Amino acid sequence: MAAVKLNQLPAPTFSWLGVNGTEREIPDDLAEEIVISGRDESVTKIDVQKSTKVTVNGGVDPQLVVMHIRAEKAVIRTAVHADAGQQIRLVQIISGGETVSALQADLAENASLELVQIYLNTADAVSGIEIAMNGRKSVFTSHIGYVLADDDRLDINLNIVQNGKKTASDTTVRGVLRGHAEKVFRGTIDFKNGAEGASGTEQENVLLLDEHVVNKTVPVILCAEEDVVGSHGATIGQIDPKQIFYMQSRGIPEKQIYEILAQSQLGSIVKQIGDAETEQAVGRLLGKEADDA
Repeated sequence: MAAVKLNQLPAPTFSWLGVNGTEREIPDDLAEEIVISGRDESVTKIDVQKSTKVTVNGGVDPQLVVMHIRAEKAVIRTAVHADAGQQIRLVQIISGGETVSALQADLAENASLELVQIYLNTADAVSGIEIAMNGRKSVFTSHIGYVLADDDRLDINLNIVQNGKKTASDTTVRGVLRGHAEKVFRGTIDFKNGAEGASGTEQENVLLLDEHVVNKTVPVILCAEEDVVGSHGATIGQIDPKQIFYMQSRGIPEKQIYEILAQSQLGSIVKQIGDAETEQAVGRLLGKEADDA
């Protein structure tokens, strides 16, 4: 295995900031391949515990694909193909272990992809997301949440390329950092020449629970077309120690306080999953991760 450059920022900035990309060792072959076609059930759930390549194809009916990735060490490659008018919702829950995830999606005319990603106490996760919005009026929506503690690390690079006319993208990111956790989120909206009438928004909200955490947020808008609307922003805040003290004075244990904060921060993300059983399972995981932290 050789070290491979990953999550490279489309428009590099000063190297001393440490956000232009990262490196990991990647095996040459993946252990398993799974193909999900539009002819399959409208709801597909898969449990991924080793390196896997997953291909998701849209169908006549809207598709919901739920992937729970819980491998000690794995490389996950996901390819999504949405032809004209097809609707796909992809849910990826990544918990624990060392994971390299690469997601590539292409959207045709009037196609839509809704992506929900939740990262729970990932020891070392690298996630690259490449979205090609080539079709006119294609729509991409992403809801990304994370809870990190101790020495957890998470590196995300989201690159949305809007080529088609009147395309629309909307990204919401919410997370909680505790202990000595480190997180990098790069979010790029790239309006290409010819993407008249396109729009894109991106917003991240980060809650810092300890002074030793490291948070790096890199919102980027690239624009080669005049007739577009783009916006991005980030809110980074800390919990008031007086609030913690107040909750403890009411008899709430410290571990339960962190569980409440994590569930509050990620609650709106979890609700986007669209499958009650999975939403309940993630809620239980959020409680467990808070207890283990």
